Amino acid sequence: MKRSVVNSGKRRYEYLSLVEAFRDEQGRSRQRTIARLGEVSALRISGDLDRIIAALKRFADEDDDEDDEDDGPPGWEAVAAPAWGATAAVAAVWDRLALGQFFSERSGHLSFDLGAAIFVMVLNRLVDPSSKRRVIDWLDDDQALPDEFDRLDLHHLYRALDHLADAKTDLEAHLWSQLTNLTNLDLSLVCYDLTSTYFEGAVGGSERFPSKAFGYSRDKRGDRPQIVIGLLCTGDGLPIAHRVWPGNTSDLATLPTVLDDLRDRFAIGRICLVADRGLISKVNLEAVTKAGFAHIIATRLHRDKTCAAALEAAHRPDAVWSTDDWQRWVCDTTTEDGVRAVVVYSGSRRRRDLARTEELVGRCETKLLALEARVDRGDLTDAGKIGRAAQRILGPSGIGRLFDVDIEEGHFRYHYNEAAMAYEDTLAGHYVLVTDLTTDEASPVRVARMWHQLHNIEARFRVLKDFLGLRPIYHWTEKRVRGHVAVCVLGAVIEAIITSDLHHAEIADPDLERQPLTAARALRILQRIRRVTLAAGTRTMTLTSRATPFQRQILTAIGTDTTWPAATVT
Repeated sequence: MKRSVVNSGKRRYEYLSLVEAFRDEQGRSRQRTIARLGEVSALRISGDLDRIIAALKRFADEDDDEDDEDDGPPGWEAVAAPAWGATAAVAAVWDRLALGQFFSERSGHLSFDLGAAIFVMVLNRLVDPSSKRRVIDWLDDDQALPDEFDRLDLHHLYRALDHLADAKTDLEAHLWSQLTNLTNLDLSLVCYDLTSTYFEGAVGGSERFPSKAFGYSRDKRGDRPQIVIGLLCTGDGLPIAHRVWPGNTSDLATLPTVLDDLRDRFAIGRICLVADRGLISKVNLEAVTKAGFAHIIATRLHRDKTCAAALEAAHRPDAVWSTDDWQRWVCDTTTEDGVRAVVVYSGSRRRRDLARTEELVGRCETKLLALEARVDRGDLTDAGKIGRAAQRILGPSGIGRLFDVDIEEGHFRYHYNEAAMAYEDTLAGHYVLVTDLTTDEASPVRVARMWHQLHNIEARFRVLKDFLGLRPIYHWTEKRVRGHVAVCVLGAVIEAIITSDLHHAEIADPDLERQPLTAARALRILQRIRRVTLAAGTRTMTLTSRATPFQRQILTAIGTDTTWPAATVT
């Protein structure tokens, strides 16, 4: 017996059918419909449902009598045991966000359940990231789904990606409205950052995929075309919106569009935008202020007048420093043009910076000494060639500013730039944050803490790329790629909520001392809960394995109903 659910407008219809299980030529489990019994409510009103149940029960009773006359019924045999625990947990968060209702309202006249198709792809990202082709086999063999979900085929998943790409803007607005009801989230702070992801296959762009282009690769894959992805997160690291740009888009060019998103699409009050130094120019900073947002921005460390002025002010005898609980020291300064700049210092950061500079200087000097030797031997005499050789050493070193060189025909010498070396020593362990928040709105310690929330968005990027398997991408049309990114971001939303739930429930990792349980580890533990199907002759029984106390603790934290349905016999 199979129950199917069809959504039409705001109404929901349930249909019953008699189906037969079989395996196709590839050995995959399939079902074929033997008879369609009708719509459940109509069958119930007419009394036909009770008559069907009574008739089937009579046949079941006759079979029992026949079995009693023989040697007894055959023994029960386990024929399938797909994982169920992670499905139940993800479904609980899915329901909290009212995503089923959202996609149901957009299914229109589709011949498949759009919400089920997207749920399946998100679940796969969270549990066992794989290609869309493999997802179908994964459903057949490895993962159980809620009973109300109909059978899905590969083309349903592809079509769902297209619909998801079209619904992205509405989906983000819906998620924002749902997230504002989760009162434990920090919605007064928005962090913004960029990443990129690359493609396998043909390297050239096409009319069907104009955004695929070569650009600066954060994956260290400059040999592959890519897209650029911008992510907006709450202070807690929960994604609220994303944008996809062509792979050759500069970081600075993305921020105006993001500001428009914040102002026009989200009904929010005063928000503080936190962004890294690479995203900010003078024009962008003016746009942030004009849009009505507060900001906390890290300055560039070199060739930045504000940074240099703030460092100088912070090291005056009358400078006032305060500290926080994370062994960071902060100093509030104001530049001559009235810009508030908070200087942050960490002893551990200073030791790291000095060690790194020493290592880079050592590497660079080794190469410069080798170049000196070549010139002194007469192997290299042309001044132009000597200069180009020196540039090949200093250019990519990252510390070329620390050296001065003397180049003439047949002559090359280098020496330290003492002023640059002194500034590098002053800079070690420091960074400077520029903000328009007043001291009444945020103390210097709070400004530093708010900026460090940017690490949460970096964590989300790691989740997208490593845990959810965003890269590499094999789709070859614009809409499919955007749909794939949206699936991964939706998975990141659910992962972030599960992480928050586990944190507030204070659930620790059982194997790692003083480490909180991560969402990835929790889902792996829940995957051990199985939905087992037993068969005996023509009968089948489905039941769910019992959750351990620790699994039940995880499920309760996520808000999952742990009263599994009773065993069903067909």
